[in-house]
Amino acid sequence: MADIVRIIIKGASGYGPVDEAYEDKIVITSSSISYEYKPHPESNSKRNFYRKWSYKTTSPMFKEIYGRIAKMTPYYLYNREVLFVTEIGPTIITATFDDKHRETVNYFCPNEFFEDYFRTIKRLVPACERTPAVLLTSEDFEDAENDMD
Repeated sequence: MADIVRIIIKGASGYGPVDEAYEDKIVITSSSISYEYKPHPESNSKRNFYRKWSYKTTSPMFKEIYGRIAKMTPYYLYNREVLFVTEIGPTIITATFDDKHRETVNYFCPNEFFEDYFRTIKRLVPACERTPAVLLTSEDFEDAENDMD
């Protein structure tokens, strides 16, 4: 099987107020990670703002973590046994392989389904950046609650 050379994960808010609506996208390769968050054009919330960042590296540790993520990705590309929830926004995973073909899957399920996968990806997010919305799981909200104690 061909190796995965790039992973794109897109997300969007589900059913809810326009002021909280968004689309976001994270792109990962063996030497880089980038993120873009776009609030809905009609959102007037000061907390729902545009952000974009990217990180490039030659770090062997980054490459090793990317390798783990790439090995985990086929499970999510080919898994068809998942809960379907209509009010949740989509999680779209696209893998580009070294032979240039792409495979994409759309999920409408809680992010807890991706918990181990997303936990590994979050290790690549620079410490000074917010966790990308598409990668948020219940453990992120638990951590935020614990920070308030």
